[in-house]
Amino acid sequence: MPLPQGQKHVTHVPILEAREIVEFVLDIDRLLGDRAGSPERRIRMMLIGYCHIMESELMPTLIWNQLRLLHGLAPSWHFTRTTKNGMTKTCWFPKEKYKEIADLAQPVGQRIGNIVSSVWEARLRNVFSHSRYWLGATHVVASGDLSPISRKRAFGSSGSFAFDEVRERYRAAKVLMLQLAEEHAKACRTYK
Repeated sequence: MPLPQGQKHVTHVPILEAREIVEFVLDIDRLLGDRAGSPERRIRMMLIGYCHIMESELMPTLIWNQLRLLHGLAPSWHFTRTTKNGMTKTCWFPKEKYKEIADLAQPVGQRIGNIVSSVWEARLRNVFSHSRYWLGATHVVASGDLSPISRKRAFGSSGSFAFDEVRERYRAAKVLMLQLAEEHAKACRTYK
């Protein structure tokens, strides 16, 4: 049902989403705390956590809105970008969102664009999320062109990600997300 003219609806869904992603990551950390697990299990859990964090809608939208405010633009829950031709396009994929954040951060001198760009690794997300990899002794090995079952050259040629890189990307994504969730919670308390 539409609201009467001039009235607004306050939704608590973003707060609930923020709470859920924090709890999800804390659950992963509890699983990672089980030292009896194999190194491979730990890497799989970190890959799940990394992709879950970086695929979330809330984190990049909150960052994007803060940057919009610095540019004198109104906040929006609909994540868009403006093309060189002045057209407004929806950013559907994380790659688009993180590029837009980097593009908005640079002119206003905000480091968040560089931070997000350093945490985001599209190829790692793609090879894991599309099950185009296997775990070697010390690396996540991307199948790339090695797989005979692919119907197209997916996600570039084969390559690998050292377990240490996966650990660092998970750690960085977790710190970014937890800090953003904490700041978001503080801001929400201010307006209650």
